[in-house]
Amino acid sequence: MTGPTTTPPTRPWRGEEDVMLKQLLDIKGVEAVAHFREESGEPWQVHGDLSEAEANRLTRLAHDFKRMTQGHADQLALFVNQPGWTPANGWIVHGGQRTVCGVASMVALVDSAEANLTEVMKGLAREAFFL
Repeated sequence: MTGPTTTPPTRPWRGEEDVMLKQLLDIKGVEAVAHFREESGEPWQVHGDLSEAEANRLTRLAHDFKRMTQGHADQLALFVNQPGWTPANGWIVHGGQRTVCGVASMVALVDSAEANLTEVMKGLAREAFFL
């Protein structure tokens, strides 16, 4: 007689990833953080106070900006004929009340008045390149 079988997790580090993403919320001014699927922009993990619809909009925006920024960086590198522009390491859309920051497949929604954008971008980079 055999016991129930379980399928091993496809991402055994998922628990660590979850903790690391939640740590980004500890950065002053960070309201939400998400990790999205590279191929589609669909949310993979979301932390913070966002509805499902808001999370979908945020990650799709991030996915589109990531692709657009990379395209612009490629064109810039071609036209100026200088190394160091690609790959694009991130992007920021800064508004009066809120700012959205993205690195790789990570995105953060922050309070513009409270957040240190350098700290947020460094935190996103640490998390993105660990994944």
